[in-house]
Amino acid sequence: MTTTHTTGSIAQAVGGRLVGRSDLPIVDLAGLEQAGPQSLTFIRDQDFAGKWAAARAGAALVTDRIEVKGNDNAARALIYVTNADLAMVKVLGMFERKPDGPPIGIHPTAIVDPSARIAPTARIGPFSIVGPRTSIGDHCTLMARVTLGADIKLGPGTTLFPGVVIYDRCSIGAQSILHANVNIGADGFGYLPDPQGRGLVKIPHVGTVEIGNGVEIGASSCVDRGKFGATIIGDGTKIDNLVQIAHNCRIGRCVIICGNSGLAGSAVIGDGAIIGGAVGIVDNIHIGAGAKIGAKSGVMCDVPAGQTWTGLPAAPHMDQMRTWSAAKRLPDLLRAVRKLQKAIRTAGIAVDDSEIVEHRKSRGLGG
Repeated sequence: MTTTHTTGSIAQAVGGRLVGRSDLPIVDLAGLEQAGPQSLTFIRDQDFAGKWAAARAGAALVTDRIEVKGNDNAARALIYVTNADLAMVKVLGMFERKPDGPPIGIHPTAIVDPSARIAPTARIGPFSIVGPRTSIGDHCTLMARVTLGADIKLGPGTTLFPGVVIYDRCSIGAQSILHANVNIGADGFGYLPDPQGRGLVKIPHVGTVEIGNGVEIGASSCVDRGKFGATIIGDGTKIDNLVQIAHNCRIGRCVIICGNSGLAGSAVIGDGAIIGGAVGIVDNIHIGAGAKIGAKSGVMCDVPAGQTWTGLPAAPHMDQMRTWSAAKRLPDLLRAVRKLQKAIRTAGIAVDDSEIVEHRKSRGLGG
């Protein structure tokens, strides 16, 4: 990417204190080890600071109170800020290149039902489909091949990337982003055994999906409609790629759900909770506000607000750490038990060691 930014203009934009050159052109952003002479990187801790002298980067955002040695002020620049990570977010926004969307209006290849209501400032991309009575707000953008069913509402400024599919009667709030191939409003996964023994009976799902303002949903994620009522995603929630949200889940405000996670039906996630990658949450579970669930955990019971749980099945993190620590010692403990049994037998005391022998033959853990 090419820009006209300099170390001086960046320091001014982030409210930073500049040490070194103010006229150094910055053409890209990079990690410390990958950065070149016209790159801006960031230093958030003392370990990174120790690598600065040998790095090739021209400039860095530095968190205050971190000592950076070996800077050549005549050739390079340091920009001191309160928080280098937050400052980098602002700089990333300065360098961001928005995707080229369709022009304002309806592309000639799009199919729009005559009863749909399209704001004059909306953009409807090629080969998109807009169903009956659907409402699309001001400054909405539908990229190519977006499919909207009937009676859908899109709030102002919402962007739908290529391949997004939204089923009938669902609603998306303002300034939300749905990335490629997101599916909203498919039937929930519900079946009962056929009483006649002829397979499975499908449970109809007649509810909807309600997504709030400022929500972002990653590529190929799915949010199922409610069996009755709505599946709800609160304002400001961010959902990663390849996430499954089942029917009638209720997700609060500003929740983070990382990739490959799955929520079963009617799970409730409180405001500000963080769900790590590849987490599985069983149905009807309540995860309290501000709780954190570690990656690859399996949540099988309610999690109180503010707590951190990990593992499978998930439990409070410190409890899990103690359990894992004890598990590492099991082979040694088992060997010690065998030695004690041998000593007892030597003393002429009968010992039933059938379970130990059986375990050894199975070659299981500690065998």
